[in-house]
Amino acid sequence: LILPNDIDLSNIGESIILHMAIDQIARVVGVAYEWGNRYYTDESIRQVNEWLYHQMDEAPLHKLCCVSSVTAKQINDHLNEHGNDLALQTDTIHGMNPLHILAMNPNAPADAIPALLNVNLEAAFC
Repeated sequence: LILPNDIDLSNIGESIILHMAIDQIARVVGVAYEWGNRYYTDESIRQVNEWLYHQMDEAPLHKLCCVSSVTAKQINDHLNEHGNDLALQTDTIHGMNPLHILAMNPNAPADAIPALLNVNLEAAFC
């Protein structure tokens, strides 16, 4: 679960990741929902939501590939600016490369996948 850049973090309900695999990943890095009197604490909800939003900041190409409005041009521009080797980079949270993320994006245009493959065909075999 990767939240879009333009999401309003105050508009996300509590327990968005509870009982999901990403919840276990969050706990490993020290982020978890904490129980208050009868509800999860506002602070723990805020921390989980912030972590969800920023979890992919260290892998900007991965984050770009999950944006609903991503284009082949944006991918090419990013690779031209930061290097084609990013197409092979595996993120530390999900263990996926940008092609994996892009292939799961139902809104990615058809020419976005070839944009990644054209710069590094090896990405298809990672």
